[in-house]
Amino acid sequence: MVNQTTVKGAVETASSYFTHIAVGIVILLVGFGLGILAKKLMQKVLGEVELNKIMNKVGLTYDLETWVSSIIMYLIYLATVIVFLDHFDIGSIVLYLLLGGVLMLIILTFLVGLKDVIPNLIGWIYIQRNSKLKEGHRVEVKEISGIVEKIGYLETEIKTENHDILYVPNSLFLKSKFKLKK
Repeated sequence: MVNQTTVKGAVETASSYFTHIAVGIVILLVGFGLGILAKKLMQKVLGEVELNKIMNKVGLTYDLETWVSSIIMYLIYLATVIVFLDHFDIGSIVLYLLLGGVLMLIILTFLVGLKDVIPNLIGWIYIQRNSKLKEGHRVEVKEISGIVEKIGYLETEIKTENHDILYVPNSLFLKSKFKLKK
């Protein structure tokens, strides 16, 4: 015959495992729900602030409202997975190394993306402070010749004699000599 204490111990152990698994599933559901809620809330807040319109004035045409809110959602998802794995005592050094590698990849991608933005922004500052280059002036830089239509933060619009509009990076005004004609 089966001992009653053995059966009781098996039932308690099974109940403990099911409770542990149920808590893990609740952690995942709550975390993913919070991620979706945070994304919608951030999109609404950034939409009220009109971040995309502000960035369009600067010259960046990305949908930053969606981009930023998605990043926040994925960060919450990542934190949820970490808490879930910690709940099952799987949160080891490998998980943290993986997280460090992903963060390093994101940082390096961001820095590589800025390698063109920073020189153009410095070029814009140079044009604003030290140069006599203004909208409406005729300019020659390298093989480009035309009238300056608009000086932006990252690029300068030049209208050629053929009525084409060329977008010249502001860093070009730092790297090469240019002629101004009024």
